[in-house]
Amino acid sequence: MEILMALLCVVVLLVVNRLIFLHLVSPAQQGTIPVFAVIPATGDGEGLEHTLRHLHWLREEKLSQFTLLIVDAGLTPAGQELVQTLGRKDPALLFCPAEEATLILKRKDDNGYFSL
Repeated sequence: MEILMALLCVVVLLVVNRLIFLHLVSPAQQGTIPVFAVIPATGDGEGLEHTLRHLHWLREEKLSQFTLLIVDAGLTPAGQELVQTLGRKDPALLFCPAEEATLILKRKDDNGYFSL
């Protein structure tokens, strides 16, 4: 019984430590302007899925809030197909040609905040 109680205490301490750690390292989101993670994609999109997986993890763990924007910096047809497939999996994922990236990042709504 004592061993079971000790294991339970260890598990509770690990969970509490994780919550405290995530609270300490996560930035405050109040009053901040929107942040974009701009990902230039080239060729067949090598490494794109891996990069997106890491960025999704950051958002899911609430370590950072940002909008993902993939910029076509010379994608092949196979790379464009990969981006379309990724866009169907995550509708919040944005994609644009390189020449439109600055236009998207400069848009502001009526309150002066960036919007898409």
